Amino acid sequence: MKGRRGLLIALVGGVMAVLLGLVLVAGGKNAVRYVRDNYTPTAQAANTYDCRGDVDATVADIRDHERPDASQKQGETEYLRYGDDMIIVGPSGGLGCRVQLDENSRTLQSGGFLFLGGSFGPRSPASSSGGSSGGFGAK
Repeated sequence: MKGRRGLLIALVGGVMAVLLGLVLVAGGKNAVRYVRDNYTPTAQAANTYDCRGDVDATVADIRDHERPDASQKQGETEYLRYGDDMIIVGPSGGLGCRVQLDENSRTLQSGGFLFLGGSFGPRSPASSSGGSSGGFGAK
């Protein structure tokens, strides 16, 4: 009887821990979700939204919601990196400002934004020691 009671308590505790984790993850700050929920999508392109004011005001609004892992300005365009997601704020076509979402950015993962600096390059595997992987020329 005592064994079942302990098992039941452990099971309920585990379920509660999982639910708490889901609530914390879902309720956390997320810049991409913030843009989707608070900016007006444009009719011209998928994952593209109208700015709120100029580039600087829009970037400030997004940064106030969540600080980016890295950011870089090139010309009139601001690039904000959040993990594997990119938010690009700048002129588009004939318009002064647009917000472009690039979720799970393949361009970022393949080094397409390396021109912005090292924090915009592809990441090394988490298990990498940073040393040589062997092969030709390894000592």
